[in-house]
Formats: sequence, structure tokens, C-alpha cells
Amino acid sequence: MTRRSYNQFCGLAGALDVVGERWTLLIVRDLIAGPKRYSDLAASLDGIGTSLLAARLKQLESDHVIVRRDLPPPAASTVYELTDAGWELADAVVPLAMWGARHGLDENRVPGQGFRPEWSLAVLARSLGSAAGDGDPVTAIEFTIDDESAVVTIDGPRSSVTPGRAVGAVDASVVIDSATLASVVAGRVDLGDALTRGGIEVTGDDAVLGRLASVLSASRAPVD
Repeated sequence: MTRRSYNQFCGLAGALDVVGERWTLLIVRDLIAGPKRYSDLAASLDGIGTSLLAARLKQLESDHVIVRRDLPPPAASTVYELTDAGWELADAVVPLAMWGARHGLDENRVPGQGFRPEWSLAVLARSLGSAAGDGDPVTAIEFTIDDESAVVTIDGPRSSVTPGRAVGAVDASVVIDSATLASVVAGRVDLGDALTRGGIEVTGDDAVLGRLASVLSASRAPVD
């Protein structure tokens, strides 16, 4: 598959030459959550088609944004993960996703519109990791969004998102619906107001919840 180019000596044009094709940034979004198997990506990116997914992964490898790694037994499977350059891109994707929450989403999900908690949480986890210090203890937060759960783990600047309920103990738990989460990020709803009205239910360590509240509040932008 021949890749199109803007053929411009411009940083933005050069970036779009690499990641401007359809689905590419969504692959990066999924890998912000952690390493993924080909089947994991195919399940998350419903509608991409196997040949197109393979082509996008091959191109991202060629551009040194992602790399393949073979896991040892008993997993014994191949996963894709971000390179250092890929994590630089992740840090550029986070504010773009926040902008999209403010200007590209309706207040509520449209019927039939796909949603997975890890899509939103991958971006949130990266923000939490960036705000964490190297000496901070490993932190696990279980989120339940629209009755689906996932666990965000923060280990210094590193972060990951694991779909499903937590296996062991967590430092905090958050129950929220996708519309409220989008509204808080978009600035349509104040975090404190959402807590008061019961749109968010939180339990756990006060320091962990404080860091989460700080990241959510920092992501907000006022709307006209």
C-alpha cells in the first residue's frame, strides 16, 4: 500500500505523513493502555479489516512508532507496544483527545456508538503517569464506566490499563458514566458539582483521589 505524503517541509505535515491515515492514531490510543496482541487490536478497532490493520501496524513499525515483542511462556504470544518515539506521540495525543472531548463529542452517547472504558482511561492514565513522581508508590484505581470496569495502574511515569474488574486490592474506586466523564473533561460539568449530585462515586485513599481530581480539573477548559 503506497502511503500518501503532503510533501511539505513542515513538522505538522511530517507528523501527518506518519499518523494521518484513518485508524492510525486509534492504534496508538490502544497501545497507550499497554502492549496488545493483534487480536486485541482487531477486537477494539471494529470495522478496520484485517488487511488494513496489518498494513497500519507494518507502517508504524517501519516508522519506529511501535515494535513487536514475543512474550515468554506461558503467554508465548506476540504483542505490539510503543517505542520511545511512540510514547512521545502519546503525549501529543493526550491533549488532542481532550480537545476532542470538548469539541467532538455530544453530551451523551448516540445509540449504537461504540465505547470501551480503556479508550478514555488510556488517556487519563497517561496524564496520571505524567503527573506522578518517580518516588510515588505504585497506584491502582478501578473505574466502572457504564457498568464496564477497567483498572488503571500507575508506576511512576509508566501507566497501563487492564480491562475487567481488579483481581486484588486497589487504592481507589471510581464509578461514573461515560457522559459525565466527557462532560467533566469538556468543562460542561464541574467535578465538585458532579460529586455533589452523585454523578461520580469515589472511595479509597484520599491522596490518590486528590491526584485524580487534580488531573481531571487540569484537563478541563472553559466553554463559551
